[in-house]
Amino acid sequence: MSETKAALDAIVKVVHDERAAREDFEKRSESERREFEAKADAEFAKTQLAVKEMQDAAAKAARFAMGSANSRAPESEYTKAFGEWLRNPRDQRANAQLQEIQRKAVFTTGTGGSAAGGYAVPEEIDCAIITQLTNASPMRSLARVVTASSPDYKVLVDTLGTGTSWVGEKAARSETNTPQLGEVAPTFGSLIAYPQATEESLNDMFFDVAGWLTASVSTAFAAAEGTAFTTGDGTNKPTGVMTNTKSTSDDASLTFGQVQYVPTGAAAGFPPLAITSPVTYPGDVIINCAHKLKAGYRANARWMMNKATLAVVRKFKDVDANYLWQPGLALGIPGTLYGYPVVENEAMADIGSNTFPIAFADFNASYTIVDLVGTRVTLDEVTTPGYVKWYFRKRVGGKLTDNQAIKVIKCATT
Repeated sequence: MSETKAALDAIVKVVHDERAAREDFEKRSESERREFEAKADAEFAKTQLAVKEMQDAAAKAARFAMGSANSRAPESEYTKAFGEWLRNPRDQRANAQLQEIQRKAVFTTGTGGSAAGGYAVPEEIDCAIITQLTNASPMRSLARVVTASSPDYKVLVDTLGTGTSWVGEKAARSETNTPQLGEVAPTFGSLIAYPQATEESLNDMFFDVAGWLTASVSTAFAAAEGTAFTTGDGTNKPTGVMTNTKSTSDDASLTFGQVQYVPTGAAAGFPPLAITSPVTYPGDVIINCAHKLKAGYRANARWMMNKATLAVVRKFKDVDANYLWQPGLALGIPGTLYGYPVVENEAMADIGSNTFPIAFADFNASYTIVDLVGTRVTLDEVTTPGYVKWYFRKRVGGKLTDNQAIKVIKCATT
């Protein structure tokens, strides 16, 4: 990034200098103009050089981000030793080297120092796993994600706020109301993945063991996390954002920890268009739900539903026969529903009797994901002869943090 900034600064300086020179061009004599043209050619050459430096810096950053085999950043001593151990776990030298490096590094999570207790996954691989999880899990990409060293992590929420009052210049000052703090303790579980490979495949030097494991573990972790962060029951897993008790109470009377819902007005779905007085539309509940959320939360709010629900909601229209859904204007930009982005999450419930198929929330404010430091792996070459297995595990927790930052829609008459 520093190389890119330096290259951009150089371009800005060249353009500024050339522009200043051009302003005086018409005032100069023929000899002065020839001198100016020579100087301009030199400055143009500098510009070309600056552009090349910027392109080289950007290409270098892109190669590092993609982690290609031919351009990957130099591996650390631990990463090299870890890769040798993955490929040849019986190599006593690799085991001894890993133990010595871990002893010096003082790892802070889980058991360490031996193949039996498991080795800490190198930082480069661990970061790659988390990056792919963010892309695959909608909840992880939207919620607040923190890293803790202990499952005793708790979040304090100010449920009332500090009281205020107006007073005259010489009037007596009375003590205002004391804010009330609510405590949220995320529930944790151990997330595991158990990929395997044949011993013969590990002998193939062209087989990228670390890359394959990263992709395999990322896919498995993302699927499990996506469901737990949405509907997890809190038993040896996170408590999902849709798991809390639901209520029709508004924020002023809503019990801390409960989530307000808006009924659709139909027992098992959305009501049909009714030509009555006044006319009612199936999409009215979308508008009603959006305005149940406080304005401060709506600024960063998203709709969340699965693809089947989205297929139904996309057909809703307003009083002017305009679709409430508007597609994204470019690739990668989500479509909007009543002006707010829509995120698909297949862990959300389908439309049906008494289900909650849609959530509208500032997920960063409403839900907290807690990663306990480090992903660990243990080797298993005993249980299945001819195969080597890797037992990956990590501790992760989650829970609804701010119950007023989320509203949900329920398929029900009341």
